[in-house]
Amino acid sequence: MTTTTAKAPDDNLLRAASAEVDALDALLDQLQNLSHEHRAAQLRGADGTSVEIPPTAIRALELLVQGLTHGQAISLVTHGSELTTQEAAELLHVSRPHLVKLLDDGTIDHYRVGTHRRVRIDDVLAYRERRAGIRREKLDELTRLAEELPGGYR
Repeated sequence: MTTTTAKAPDDNLLRAASAEVDALDALLDQLQNLSHEHRAAQLRGADGTSVEIPPTAIRALELLVQGLTHGQAISLVTHGSELTTQEAAELLHVSRPHLVKLLDDGTIDHYRVGTHRRVRIDDVLAYRERRAGIRREKLDELTRLAEELPGGYR
């Protein structure tokens, strides 16, 4: 499978070639089946050796291939244990000023390095999970209310 890169071959930006679409669709189907069924997978080398692929890696591959099949360019970026406010905002899909407000309100823990704020990635991910949980609860409540209306939920 070949991929094209936006800049140099060692760049971390990936785009799928048009000839890869069918192979990526088939791979995505396999990865989604593995991910949803919580099944293990193995990667087999040309020499016959194999290694088990952990569920986290299967999910990462699924997200990567899903983006590529939709024609998106994928940029792989690693994060350390701490993030800048811009990195944290991007991870949460919010603006940096909104993130700063969350930090100042104490909604997300942070600390300062000189005049710069730093956020632990674990705190950002915990906030994201709390926010998703609240969103699910509100959606369940709306669904319940809609079902109680005359005529029921449609």
